[in-house]
Amino acid sequence: MKYLLPLFALLPVLAFGQSKGSKTTCIDDRLLQAETLKKSGILMPVFKHYCYSDQSGSYVLYLTEKQDVKQGEEKLSSAIEAHLLKIEADKSLSNIASIRDKASAGEAGMEFWSKLTEISDIDNDGNIEPVLVYRFYKLDDAKANNDAFSGRIKIIMFYKGVKVVIRAITGNLDGERQTTATENFFTLPASVQKHLVKKMTGMYKDNLYGFDNSYKFMPRKSKGN
Repeated sequence: MKYLLPLFALLPVLAFGQSKGSKTTCIDDRLLQAETLKKSGILMPVFKHYCYSDQSGSYVLYLTEKQDVKQGEEKLSSAIEAHLLKIEADKSLSNIASIRDKASAGEAGMEFWSKLTEISDIDNDGNIEPVLVYRFYKLDDAKANNDAFSGRIKIIMFYKGVKVVIRAITGNLDGERQTTATENFFTLPASVQKHLVKKMTGMYKDNLYGFDNSYKFMPRKSKGN
C-alpha cells in the first residue's frame, strides 16, 4: 500500500547543500540503537529515518508506525508517530517537535505516504522545512478502501520547529470534501503556502487524493493543533 509514483520524483527528499534529487541518509548507526531510541522517547518501530543539516544545525527525523493491523497482504497501523530531534555537538539528541496520531473507530488504519516526504529548504532561507503526509483508510468490506475519494489525510510541516497542519476529508460529492489548516499556515511565507497548495493540486490531478478544489485547493482556516 506504500505507493511509488513517478510524479513525486518532482518532490524529492533533499538536504541543505545537496543537489536536487539526492536523498538524505543517516550514516550514524547509533541513531537506530535501542538505547538511543528509548532515551529519545521513540517506542514504536522505526519505519523511516532521515538526517539533514542546515544553517541552524543537524537533525534526525524518525517516522514510526505501529503496523498492528493486517489488511490482506499489507499492514496498516492503529497509531503512528514522528519525531524531529536536533543532534547536538556532544551527539546527544534534543526534541524539537513530534506528531502522535491514531486511527479512529470505523477506520481500517493509517500509514505514512513516505514517497511524499519532503526535506528541503522551500523558501530558500537556509533552513529545512520537513513535510510529511499520512493517510487514514476507511474500512470497506474488511479491506482498506484505497480509492482517491475515500478516507482522510493530513499534511504536516515543521516550520522553524513549529507544526503546521493541513487536514483533508474527501468524498464522491463536492459538498463532502473539505480542506482546512491551522492558523499558522496563513502566516507562512507566500512561497511556502504556494508550495503546499501545489503539492495538493498535484496529488488531485494524479488521482491520489480527492482534495476540495473549491478555492483552488487553498485550505480554509481551522482551530486546534
